[in-house]
Amino acid sequence: MLSLLSLPGFCKERELSLQKYEKTESSWLVCPTCPQATRVRKRKKLEWCASRCKKDKKFKCRAFNFEKLSRTCHLLPFDRLSPGAQTQNNVNFTLYERKDYIRECIVGTNGQYRGRRSWTKSNITCQAWSDNSIHDHTYFPDQSPALDLRENFCRSPKNQGRPWCYTTDPNTRVEECGIPQCSEEVCMTCNGEDYQGRVDQTESGRECQRWDSQRPHRHPYRDKDLKDSYCRNPDHRLRPWYSPGDPSVNVTTSCVQGKAADYRGTVSMTPRGLTCQRWDSQFPHNHSYLPQNYKCRDLRENYCRNPDGSDYPWCFTTDPHQRRASCTQIPRCDALASQKTECYRDNGEAYQGTLSMTRSGIPCGDWSHHINSRDPHSVESHVLLEKNYCRNPDRDKNGPWCYTSSSSRLAWDYCELKKSSAKHLTAPSTSCIVHINTRIVGGHQVHGSDGSWVVSIQRENNHLCGGTLVREDWVLTDQQCFTSCVPDLKDYSVQVGLRHLNASSAHPRLHILRLVCGPEGSNLVLLKLERPAPVSEGATSIQLPVRECHIREGTNCTMYGWGETKNTGHEESLKAVTMPMVNNEVCSRLKDGAGDSRVCAGGKRGEGICDKDNGGPLVCQDHQRKVIIGVSVQRTKCASSQPALFVNVAFYSDWIYKVFKHYPS
Repeated sequence: MLSLLSLPGFCKERELSLQKYEKTESSWLVCPTCPQATRVRKRKKLEWCASRCKKDKKFKCRAFNFEKLSRTCHLLPFDRLSPGAQTQNNVNFTLYERKDYIRECIVGTNGQYRGRRSWTKSNITCQAWSDNSIHDHTYFPDQSPALDLRENFCRSPKNQGRPWCYTTDPNTRVEECGIPQCSEEVCMTCNGEDYQGRVDQTESGRECQRWDSQRPHRHPYRDKDLKDSYCRNPDHRLRPWYSPGDPSVNVTTSCVQGKAADYRGTVSMTPRGLTCQRWDSQFPHNHSYLPQNYKCRDLRENYCRNPDGSDYPWCFTTDPHQRRASCTQIPRCDALASQKTECYRDNGEAYQGTLSMTRSGIPCGDWSHHINSRDPHSVESHVLLEKNYCRNPDRDKNGPWCYTSSSSRLAWDYCELKKSSAKHLTAPSTSCIVHINTRIVGGHQVHGSDGSWVVSIQRENNHLCGGTLVREDWVLTDQQCFTSCVPDLKDYSVQVGLRHLNASSAHPRLHILRLVCGPEGSNLVLLKLERPAPVSEGATSIQLPVRECHIREGTNCTMYGWGETKNTGHEESLKAVTMPMVNNEVCSRLKDGAGDSRVCAGGKRGEGICDKDNGGPLVCQDHQRKVIIGVSVQRTKCASSQPALFVNVAFYSDWIYKVFKHYPS
């Protein structure tokens, strides 16, 4: 009865014996010059061979060749590192080598090491253990065979501390060999998906189960070509320790390639038009994919990313009823490269291509859904509004556009089409420029109702940009103030009627209901407020310019803004600075490619725009009425003698009124 009770423990011990071996399929190990012969054991189970190799005290077994068909194990007194040993291909055999003889690192804290390093950390050759001619000692191989004191290899005879040796330098008796822990040998990057080190123990010291075994725990990773019992991360789980460093990745920003883990673009909306949830937010969906836990996955803002090894970038949505969605509107890089770039001439009214997606990646809605609606563009006879293709039925000078699906937050948007080059001066078709903070230097403090249309756009209650109230519930500002055209708006707010930023707590905050990006290259956004700006706060809207209007050169206009003034006074107060308009040809020459979509003003050294007020308005007076002429997109030095650059609001007035029409108050 006693022997029967001990049998399960004996079987378990045999099963665990395989954990100590590194497996090489379709290979065997031979060593013609090795002195000792091999031992052959026929018709034995694999686990028996592993256990026998480890426990045979009379025969120092370091590896065994297992013949699959005959179930014969050839016990070997050598390993791949032994002089003369060779690993050869042989489909009839599988090679198993004891890990402690072939790895050049330490597992655990006892310092046990059976490798072949024979020099110290300061590169002094070790003294042979059988020799005591230089340094006398008591550790001899024949007296302690279990310690494996072969030749002059580094060892830790008492299994305490790091491996060491007696040196061949008479002045240095003992020195450590500098052999690393296996956890230090190969640095883990990111969450360890590509880790190929030789750690085979958990943090608590438990041995890992072999990946090719289903005992004692069943798992679904047997077919993932995972080696032996080494620690791996086949399912992109979160690791409970810090990952040192950032991997070198081949990032893409406009398309997806490979596993899609390297996408770093700014798409932040699902194909259905749902805004993505911020990665650092737990609302409306709780999750564990936090930026601090996945440092190399670039979980910024609410951009589509792939932190878990899925087939495509994805995000959690802001819809409580839909947890996550794949961002399949992002094209594959190989497909994008094979596509012919579509373009249009003039305003794109004659475009008859088949593109059916907006520039933000949202599929176009069918034009037929707008027939019989009040939309005058749905029945234009001169344009064939076919299916959901991008078209320009209203002759929008900014190019073809389309309606989106009813589930999208955007009612319509422009399409990702290139405009054919034209001889006349036009605005360059470029992507958004890098965010630059701007503030006014010099100027005078604003008094009375002057500047009552200027607003403070804030993020997390801190001033971010200036803006202009162009209707009681619409603000015009610079796109640079936001991370993308579909940001998470919950952190943003608008304050009106402010004269001093330090008095902002006394004014109500208006939340932003919607953000609409302007045409490509405009750098403009319109912000729809959740409610009209209160008149009680002294807020008034400013008049928009007439389409294509022109302000004469030399006309004195006024730029409004807050902030740092380089010690010229009125810090944190709303200020105004007079700036004369500059001729368009001069502006285009000074500001390369400025074109008709930009205007320039200023140029007096010591007065102009500096840090922290981009988005503020340039206002001119025309026939006793003040109109907004420009929006600041500063790209010059603080208050330099170079004119400042502004977006020409008159150039985009058609777009502004089009937005008002599609998003009525």
